[in-house]
Amino acid sequence: MGKYTQKTLIELLKSGKFRDEISLHKHIETVISNVFIFEKKVYKVYKNDSDFFNKNFRNLAEKDERFAFTKKDFEWNKTLTPSVYSHITHVAVKDGVIIEVEKEEAEEILFVMERVDTQGVLFEKLISGRITKEDCYAIGKQLGESISKAQGTPTPQKDFSQLFKDRIKDLRDWMYHVPDHVSKEEVDAYCDYLDSLREKHADWFSDHLSKEVTADGDFHSHNAVYIDGKFLLMDTYPPKEEWGLGHKHIAIYRIGVDIWGLTGKKEFFEAFLQGYEKGSGSTINRELDKVFVVYVAGIAVSYLYMLQKSDITKLNPAKKFHNFLKEYFQSIE
Repeated sequence: MGKYTQKTLIELLKSGKFRDEISLHKHIETVISNVFIFEKKVYKVYKNDSDFFNKNFRNLAEKDERFAFTKKDFEWNKTLTPSVYSHITHVAVKDGVIIEVEKEEAEEILFVMERVDTQGVLFEKLISGRITKEDCYAIGKQLGESISKAQGTPTPQKDFSQLFKDRIKDLRDWMYHVPDHVSKEEVDAYCDYLDSLREKHADWFSDHLSKEVTADGDFHSHNAVYIDGKFLLMDTYPPKEEWGLGHKHIAIYRIGVDIWGLTGKKEFFEAFLQGYEKGSGSTINRELDKVFVVYVAGIAVSYLYMLQKSDITKLNPAKKFHNFLKEYFQSIE
């Protein structure tokens, strides 16, 4: 028997041959998955042959690991956005047809999702100026009401000082991937600052902040939709196991700083935080600004510069966010 390949399954889905779907509206291929948007539903399958993801994040080459990851990913996202994430289904290709089978007979496992208007992606609305201060308050409030369902109860046995040390290392490595736009010296300035802050306030990190460590995900404006006053999170399961734990407010800063950095309006950020505090019934310690604004902005800027390699429309937002990061950093040094 030859090495397993997803090629036949992918080609059949691209041809629109699955269930009672009439036609394929759009096929989206990412680094780690293939997403098929049909007239009725959306289907997603994780790749088994993404060398980049398998080497750097999680190894999905083997079926058991891929299935386990897909199930955890789906359960996480369904908890946050049950109106979109319907169920998972096991499939196999038999005689040139995709059929749904029992788990033991499955070749692949698919997400089954409801269609969502992609015109409502928060990132696109932010860069096009289609978000108001009132929207930001509503987004924060709805995020505050929903996120605790996925985060669960705090896990204080985890030392946040060590967790954040590891995250700073990952951030440094991440930002080194865009040397044409962010110099090594600039990256080191941000990361050395964060490390120095962590060491200077060691008791705060190891004691107080450790008590607020929860499950964490990949929250940012590309993974969020805002339509008709409703805020929905999409595809936020952490790609790397080590990123599955973090301070409970990192997710809040990732969305909030996207709002601030992409609009250039601090009042929008403040409205978002006020909405979050209202929705969650909790208060954010604004001392966290000096920790998390630099951290999450560094992630976002690098990500946008990576995206612009294949999508030039991301270049101007990347530059705008980069300028925001540099100006904010200068203001706190």
